[in-house]
Amino acid sequence: MSAVLQCRQLSVLAGQKKLIVPFDWQVNAGERWAVLGQNGVGKTVLLHALLGVDARCRPNIYLSGVPLSELSVQRQAQQRVWIPQRYDEPFTITVTQALRSVAPDVSIEYILNQLAVFGLRKHAQAWVHQLSGGERQRLTWAMAAVRITETTRLWLLDEPFSAQDIAWQRRLLQYLREQKHALIATVHDLNQVRAFATHVLLLADGKVLAQGGVQDVMCTARLTEAFGVALRVNDAGWVSI
Repeated sequence: MSAVLQCRQLSVLAGQKKLIVPFDWQVNAGERWAVLGQNGVGKTVLLHALLGVDARCRPNIYLSGVPLSELSVQRQAQQRVWIPQRYDEPFTITVTQALRSVAPDVSIEYILNQLAVFGLRKHAQAWVHQLSGGERQRLTWAMAAVRITETTRLWLLDEPFSAQDIAWQRRLLQYLREQKHALIATVHDLNQVRAFATHVLLLADGKVLAQGGVQDVMCTARLTEAFGVALRVNDAGWVSI
């Protein structure tokens, strides 16, 4: 399979502190990875490293076979889209202007279509700060979706369902299942994993505890070790305490 992302002996750092010891990892085209672990284990910092935020990590991260250290920010942006935990807009702009700021060349019709996908069409001319928390989170989805082109190969998502009600969680999970790109998402709800992911990266105690297919990683023993509480995975794959 075609490797979209590779990590070769990547250490995840927070300042001078090593959160995750060196590990290897490969994400192939069409794979959907869930990144799991306790709070503070380094899930978000890992995503930031994959974005090239920490220059020390860039030589160990390969996007379509090329180290991030050799790719300009523009070339990286052509291959991936990013959905943060929340959208903090420091200026007063409208919802439509927010999408236009990341995709200045697309038509207004395309922008309105993407807003409709994420339930924001009626808020097209609303100020961003007037949106609810869940609506603002879905705005980050629309801002990512409007940037998708023929060169897009990877989605990076940080807790993308955290502010959503049950109905929108289901819709967004279905949306991810329909994507053909590789994607990596941090999540807290373990029962969401089977709803969208094909693979899991499980973090614990400063290391990658396990990585691989959902069926292989999402087992009682590994999840209990990773989260430090007695968890049970039943025959259908649902996780409970």
